[in-house]
Amino acid sequence: VEGGVRFVRYLLDRYGNDETLALAAYNAGPGAVDKHKGIPPFQETQKYVTLVLQAREAFCDHLA
Repeated sequence: VEGGVRFVRYLLDRYGNDETLALAAYNAGPGAVDKHKGIPPFQETQKYVTLVLQAREAFCDHLA
């Protein structure tokens, strides 16, 4: 878990705290995000980013 958290922190730093790019890079790899200059056109990656952001929003709404 600690390694995963460090990698996410690295990705957030690399992409200027852009959560969508960091999530895309976590799923598809930083090389794919760099190559496509944004979220790669991979259905799996686009779905992953959407689902993670929706889950975070639902969780944060639950805490409020």
